[in-house]
Parts: sequence; structure tokens; C-alpha cells
Amino acid sequence: MVSKLLPFRRTALVLAVLGLSACASLPPDLGRSDVSAAVVARGQALPTGDTAQLSAQLLAQPLTPDNAITLALIHSPAVRQTTAQLGLAAADVYDAARIANPVFSASRLTSNDPAAVSAQIGLGIALSFTDLIFLPARSRYAKAQFEAAKLEVGSATLVLASEVQSAWYALAGAEQNATLKTRVAKAAQASADLAQRYFTAGNINQRELALENAAATQAQLSALTAQAEVERARSALNRLMGLPATRDQWQLAGGLPAPLANEDELDALLKLASENRLDVAAARRNAEAVASAFGLERRTRLLGPIELSYERERDTDGSRTIGPGVSVAIPLFNWGTGRVARAKAQLDAAEADLAAKELDASNDVKAAHAAVRSARAMVERYRDSLIPQREAVVDQMQLEANYMLIGVFELLAAKQQQYDAYSGYLDAVRDYWLARTELTRAVGRKLPSSDQPAAATLDAETLAKPKGGGMDHGAMGHGAMGHDMSSMPGMEGMEGMDHSGHDMSGMEGMEKPAQKNPAKPTMDHGAMGHDMSSMPGMAPPKPAAGEGSPRAEQQTEMPVKQKPAATSPPARKPKPVPQSESHQGH
Repeated sequence: MVSKLLPFRRTALVLAVLGLSACASLPPDLGRSDVSAAVVARGQALPTGDTAQLSAQLLAQPLTPDNAITLALIHSPAVRQTTAQLGLAAADVYDAARIANPVFSASRLTSNDPAAVSAQIGLGIALSFTDLIFLPARSRYAKAQFEAAKLEVGSATLVLASEVQSAWYALAGAEQNATLKTRVAKAAQASADLAQRYFTAGNINQRELALENAAATQAQLSALTAQAEVERARSALNRLMGLPATRDQWQLAGGLPAPLANEDELDALLKLASENRLDVAAARRNAEAVASAFGLERRTRLLGPIELSYERERDTDGSRTIGPGVSVAIPLFNWGTGRVARAKAQLDAAEADLAAKELDASNDVKAAHAAVRSARAMVERYRDSLIPQREAVVDQMQLEANYMLIGVFELLAAKQQQYDAYSGYLDAVRDYWLARTELTRAVGRKLPSSDQPAAATLDAETLAKPKGGGMDHGAMGHGAMGHDMSSMPGMEGMEGMDHSGHDMSGMEGMEKPAQKNPAKPTMDHGAMGHDMSSMPGMAPPKPAAGEGSPRAEQQTEMPVKQKPAATSPPARKPKPVPQSESHQGH
């Protein structure tokens, strides 16, 4: 009876082993759908459908931060490299759910006995019983590691999105700063050209001319540096999007937006980070898996390799022997202490990694939140204080320059400081958005405040446009002087100024203004051919309908002194100030 049951038991054992092994299979789509769900749940959209067609559409239109992220998720090698980790983890799950292959053995032994009929033949097959014992625990550990790998891939995807967004803001800020500094460089060159004409006329010395030329060169160097930063930032964004250098013809969709109306509270962000940081969740899952493995090692420390075998032999006399076998490792010299110590060290490392990531999460959020608040305060201080103050200085100096109480170069220096304030403002806005992007990464999901209506986009050209009116010298005719100041900031509107025979030294407060050369007490603009018709900043403001010019009426009553005959260019009869002279806007 027993002999009849043995074949059945052997068959049942084989079927059980095959059944356990058949349960193992590769996870569907290698876990990509789970990663996508985790990323989308944290506010980051993922590309779907025909990605090649989608990429072409996005590159054909102005590039927004969201579109740049989509292109990176389609093309970036970093995404493919990270996703490959899912395949490795899925393979570990597959292998962990299968036992080792059985080992087949065969032998042929000959005998020196002349009576031996044939050689001794032995056949056997052995299977690791230890694999069967540890199969469930090993499978659970591999699945936990696979879950951790999916979380890590999701975290890497969100980090890449943050890096692309930061690169977009860096490029937008660099482009706007380059626009501003290019305009400043053109204005500085116009100032240097004006200084050269003043030097030729003998109104400034060599040192002052050298200072103006050096300032113009410095402004040009700043513009070149800003343009180089644009190229560097553009290359960085192109690389993050996974595009080759030959596919960089895209353009950004606008510049930096203004700061949002409201910001998030720190306590709410800390709570969100504890719930949404995928890297923390991955470290927690890994620590749980390692803790389970450590418990198993400690319980089975004395259990060594166990093999089940089945052998069949045929002796030299033709008789056959058949039967099962077992081999067990005896824990005589090694009690598994090393395995337990290794598992404990791995557990300590996993728990330390979890603690470090939890600390990083909370501190990253707090630091990034503080950076956002600081950057916002900087933006507000520039916008509400420094820029209005610099503009007020330029407006006041504009009035003084129009009445020749100060020199043109002093006005240009004030205008340069105004441009510096604009540049600092753009940098502060850029830093604000970079800080918000870092805060998004630290929290691990889209910020609640991001749902606010989009803020207005800053325009560097609008910032750089000279502000303030100018003096209406429509009948004062600087056209005879030959100075074209049309590109100088803050000097718009000196169109048609004709100072022929117009010595303003007799006007109250205008005695020999800005006199640089004692040898030339007065300057006859009519004889020098200065054309100031296009200087920026001297544009006459348009009067309202019916308004007159009280200042013009006052000046027509003022006497005009004769210029000394010894210093005047071609002699001519002095004439009074024309009745059409107008100082509208002051």
C-alpha cells in the first residue's frame, strides 16, 4: 500500500513546486501606470497619445513652463534611465517568486570484476528545499522593493519637472535682463558720442571724455555678459528637455510673470509634504521591507541549505536501486551570526535613510518657504520703494537739466541708477519664481496657491522706456548745433531746439550753468550746429486742449544779455527770446 502511495506523493510534490513557480510573472507594464497615477495625483500632467506629434506641436508654438516639462518627459534620457529602474525591480520580483532550477546528476562507474555484466549507472535529481521555505518571504521582500522603486521613479519625475521649470524661469529672467542691458548699452554709447562732441567743442576735458567712453564700454560688456547668460540658460533648458543643439529654435512664451497675490502658509505646506513626498514614502517602504527581512534572518539563523533528491542506480549485475534522498547543512561552525549582523546593518541604514529624508523634507519646506517670503519682500521693496524713488530722482533732475541747472551727464548717471533698479527688480522677480519652484519640489506636489489667476507678465521694454516729460523747446532750434541725442535715455523731446543767439545766462538761476571751460564763458548753440532733436527724455509732453504755457509767457519778458564780442563766434545782433518758446510740462 505504501509503495502505491509513493508515486502519488512524488507527483503531488512536483505539482506543488511547479504551481508555486507558475504564480510568478512580470508585473503588468512594469509598474508604469502606478507611477503615472502617483505623479498625476500630485498635480503634474503627463504626456499621452502620439508623443511625436505632440512634441512637434509644442515646439511650433511659444514655449510655456508646462510645455517645456511635457517635452522633457517625452525626450529626456533621464526619464528613460529612471524608468529603466522599474524593469530591474520588476525582474527582481519575478526571480524572487521562483525557486532555483533542479539539479540533474548522472554517473557511470565500471568495475574490474570479470563477472560484472555492465557498468554501474547512476541518475539523480536534486531540488533546494530551502528555496521552498523562503519563497513567500523572499517574494514579499521583492514586491516591497518594487513598490519603493515605483515611488522613487515618481519622485525623480517630479524633480525633473521642477528642474525644467527652474530653467525656464532662469532663461526668461536672463532674456529680460539682456534686453534691458542692451538698451542701457545703447544709451551709454549715445552719451559717449555726445561727450565726444562736447569735447570737440571744448566744453569738457580729456578726463571727462575718457570717463564717458569707459562707462559706455562697461555698459557694452555688461550687455555682452547678459547675452552670454541667455545662451547658457537656453542651452541648459534645451538639454533638460532632451533636445539636441540643432533643435533650439523655440521661443519662450513671454517673460517673467509678476508675483502672485497670496502665498501658502508654512504649517499647511509641512502637512502636505509629509503626505506627498514620494522620496520619503519610498524610503519608508524600503525600511519596512528591510525590517521584515531582518526578522526572517534572525528566526532562521541556524537553518542552512536543505536539498531534496531522487536517485536511481543500476549495479553491474543488472540490479536496480531507486529512492529519495535529503541533504542538510549542520550548523556546527557557522551559526548564522554574520547573516543576522548584515541584515541588522541594512536595517539601520534603511532607518537612517528614512530619518534623513524626513528631516530633509521638513527643513527643505521651511527653508524654501522662507526664500519665497524673502524674494517676495525684495520684489515689493523694489516695486514700491526703490523704483519710484529712482524715477522721482530722474524726473527732478530732468527738470534741472531742461533749465540747464545741471549737466547732461549728471542726468545720464541718474538714469543709469534707474536702469540698475529695473535690473535688480527683474532679478528679484526671477528669484521669487525660482524660490517657488524649489518650494514645489520640497512639498512634493503642486502648491495650492498655484491655482490663483495668472499674474501679468513683466515687459523689460516697458521698464526700459524712459519716463518723465521733457521741456518744449519747439521754437528754440538746437538744429543748428548738430547734436543728435535721439537715443539718450531721459532726453526725449529736444526736437527742434534752436538756441541761435539765445544766451540764457541772463535768466534767473541760469548764470553760466554747467560751465566747464573758463575760456568759454558762454556757448552759442547757433554757431555750433548742435541738433538735439532726437535725445530721449526731452520729448515735450502734449498739452491739454486750451492750455497755454505760463512759463513761456514769463520767459518772453526776461531780458537777454549780449555775449561778449571777444568770445562770440560770428557776430550777430542779439535778439529776444522768441514768443513761441514753451516749457510745457514743468
